[in-house]
Amino acid sequence: MKRFEWTDWWNERKDRYLISDEPFLDRDRFCSLCVGTGLPDIQQRSTFRFRNVRDGADRFIGRSKSGEKPFARIYTRLGNPTTEYLERVLFQLECQHLIERALAEDEQEPTVGSMVLASGMGAISTTLMSLLASGDGVIAGNVYGCTDSLLRTLSRKFGINTYFVDTTSTAAVEQCLIEHPEVAVIFLESPENPTLAMSDIRALAGIAREHGVLLIVDNTFCTSYLQQPFRLGADFVIQSTTKYINGHSTSVGGSVLGPFRFMTAEFFTMAKDLGPTPSPMDSWLNSLNVQTLPQRIDAAVANAEKIAQYLAAQPRVERVYYPGLPSHPQHHLVGKQMRNGGAMIAFELEGGMKPAERLMNYFARHDTPMELAVSLGSVISYIEHPASMTHHVVPAEDRLARGITDGLVRLSVGVEGLSTLLDAFEEGLVEAYRGVATPSV
Repeated sequence: MKRFEWTDWWNERKDRYLISDEPFLDRDRFCSLCVGTGLPDIQQRSTFRFRNVRDGADRFIGRSKSGEKPFARIYTRLGNPTTEYLERVLFQLECQHLIERALAEDEQEPTVGSMVLASGMGAISTTLMSLLASGDGVIAGNVYGCTDSLLRTLSRKFGINTYFVDTTSTAAVEQCLIEHPEVAVIFLESPENPTLAMSDIRALAGIAREHGVLLIVDNTFCTSYLQQPFRLGADFVIQSTTKYINGHSTSVGGSVLGPFRFMTAEFFTMAKDLGPTPSPMDSWLNSLNVQTLPQRIDAAVANAEKIAQYLAAQPRVERVYYPGLPSHPQHHLVGKQMRNGGAMIAFELEGGMKPAERLMNYFARHDTPMELAVSLGSVISYIEHPASMTHHVVPAEDRLARGITDGLVRLSVGVEGLSTLLDAFEEGLVEAYRGVATPSV
């Protein structure tokens, strides 16, 4: 079933320009694209002067003689030159292979549109609300708590059915599509937040196309440096720029990349009317910080690999969830669709919530590295409790079914010295079990 008039055009473009056997861009080329050609000035203004009446009229119908985004020089709710620069950088990082292929064929029409919004949730909500209508359905995996909450609200108030499915099982997703033909969108995170389970994006993209639905991938945990979902067949790539793109917890933002014909029509209309507008300063900060994205992620991943190995060897740690460990159930997907295992870890301690709380309170102290805080992707390591924090809005029964137990701890590994982090874990685990007998081996 074809739900959108641009479906055939989009699938043809995906096959020709986007889908690739190589799931990520060469590191050196990626680093060069991050650095770019220099930062733009901050256009800290709400409105822009037109040259004449014709210029203003042209911009309002989306026409620009000079090549820049026409709406980026009308009113900042519609776009801003500083934000336009960031949109272009994020597009290049995700789609450089598309650019090269299109140029080789002298393609005149763009394939992928890029838009930056005020937050990751602004990106997610604008995408879903511009795609879906009452009576449509959504298949969602184990997603961020606020995404889960939004989907439940859309179901309760607007008649959009949501089916929460284990997207690591392609069979379960396909069965849901058969049982619920009204489904228009599959929304997933891979790796999932917070359990780090991984879905086979390429396989799900194939199933989605067979059933005429769209695949949206929230790529926040990876960014385009570790995973490039368009190469695997995804239709939309979303991320919270608050996280790894910014990398310093200094701003909030989100980005969406998707079919150009949709992005410049339904999506732009929804965005301008809802108004999830990023400030020029936030866009400038993210443009500045993205220049060091691969170096920061490389350093964080190097730490995460060692910390995951350390935790897996501790007798008091019952489970470690890290895609880079051979014990991870979807470890075989690392390399096929991810550059490496990333810098996010989840783990459970023996005894559940009480020792986990003591460990997290240890890291909340000012004399320890790391911070007890939500968010992720910063140069600072963050530790948090999903069940009571990021995923507290998920009903307890669903939360437990997804593996988000009361004892689960989520760790975003930063770039502090590895020995400092490991020494702190040694001390923290002692604090977590002070007065508790050592388990027999």
